[in-house]
Amino acid sequence: MQPSLIDLRDRGQFLHVLATLGCSLALSRRPSGVALLGVTDGVPTLAACLLPRSMGLAAAGNRLAIATTRELMIFANVTTLAPLYPKKPDHYDAVFVPRQSYYTGYCDLHDMAFDKNIVLAVNTRWSCISVIDGYFNFTPIWQPPFVTDFTGDDRCHLNGMAFHDGKLRYATALGQTNTPSGWRDGMAEGGILMEVPSGRIVAGNLSMPHSPRIIDGALYVLEGGRGLLLRIDPASGAREVVAKLPGFTHGLAGYRGVLFVGLSKLRQKRGPQGLPIEAEQDELMAGVAAVEARSGRILGVLEFVTGTDEIFDLQVLPDIRRGEILAPNQWFEQPSIVTMKGGMWEQRPEAAENDEPGAPAG
Repeated sequence: MQPSLIDLRDRGQFLHVLATLGCSLALSRRPSGVALLGVTDGVPTLAACLLPRSMGLAAAGNRLAIATTRELMIFANVTTLAPLYPKKPDHYDAVFVPRQSYYTGYCDLHDMAFDKNIVLAVNTRWSCISVIDGYFNFTPIWQPPFVTDFTGDDRCHLNGMAFHDGKLRYATALGQTNTPSGWRDGMAEGGILMEVPSGRIVAGNLSMPHSPRIIDGALYVLEGGRGLLLRIDPASGAREVVAKLPGFTHGLAGYRGVLFVGLSKLRQKRGPQGLPIEAEQDELMAGVAAVEARSGRILGVLEFVTGTDEIFDLQVLPDIRRGEILAPNQWFEQPSIVTMKGGMWEQRPEAAENDEPGAPAG
């Protein structure tokens, strides 16, 4: 989908907040694809690329990992080449290009994080947290203690993890269940927050919890089925409502005192799901909310009026205001080469291919 087909509406001071912070957001969205959202001169900058069923994201340094249907793709920001991008010179301050691809199989990867040179991912289909490094399709490293089999049938809809200071700390699931898709029957109120690695239940009776994060020393969880941003005491499990938001909450990142929360509409094809948010809010929106962490004040909401129904995950990209991201097919049309000695955009790649030895003349 091209960026021009995505209509945005700024409710409040969202764009001002993003501009003041000097960062962009990477957004995994549905129907499908990833978008980079920034602000320049008070105007939103948006770049989007199509990817097959984009899901979880991870960002570290100049790397951006994106989970798709059966792959985990890693993109690199070719910082020095961005202003030289032939199609728009002197326009971008970042261009993310595909660099690696791991073929995972169908894992339904949700939350992800870089751990130095490997990627940790919540492998929802296989009810585990996995390492993805290319040695195998994935290597399971943790599973909830109540899940007794290693099968690809989504026993509890394990979906979120908090990775902090180099350690896995917490995980969320939609049910404490051990049968194929057993979580579906009680998903409206059966969600749990677990401590890792012990598996201790920190908080229960959550409505579709997602995206546990430790931000500035506090533990946050999104309660999607109620549209809430929660702060939870890890010892007692006591929960505090930080903000109530106008959408199904999914995807959380913090930056310099601001919490960015992904908002989604409910999937109409599934019909009523018995979630509290269905009765409490008449109309849900897709977009991103900016919340002041200290006070819980909603600073603004950027609504996706068209082109996006769900925000699946989001990551903060510091010091980027106008970025671009090239899907593999776009990179093949305009390849870049970067080594430790420098880099360049290939010029007229089609002509170069025709000049190879043995290529037919004319």
